[in-house]
Amino acid sequence: MDIQHALGVARADAAHLSRYMDRRERFLDMLDWSLLTESQARQASMLDELLEDDLAAAGRYIDWLIDRQTRDNAPLPGVMRFAPYPRPWHAEWITLAA
Repeated sequence: MDIQHALGVARADAAHLSRYMDRRERFLDMLDWSLLTESQARQASMLDELLEDDLAAAGRYIDWLIDRQTRDNAPLPGVMRFAPYPRPWHAEWITLAA
C-alpha cells in the first residue's frame, strides 16, 4: 500500500474518531446519570479513556507514517484502522435498553 493512501486512511479515521467523541460527549452531557447503574456509569467513563487512547495512537501512527515517508517511501503491507467500534460491554447495554 502506498504511504500517501495509508496517510489518507489514517487521517480520515482520526477525524471520524474525533467527531464521534464530540457527538458522544454532547450525548453524555444531556444524559440523566442518576438513571444509570454504577456499573453503567463506570463503563461509560472507561470508554472515554479508550477513545482518548485510540485518538492518541492514531496521531502517533500518522506521525510515524509521515516520518517513514520522508525516509524511504517504501510501500506498506497495510494500514492500521482507528474506528469507534463498540466495545464488548456494549452488547450488554443494548440488551438492557431493549
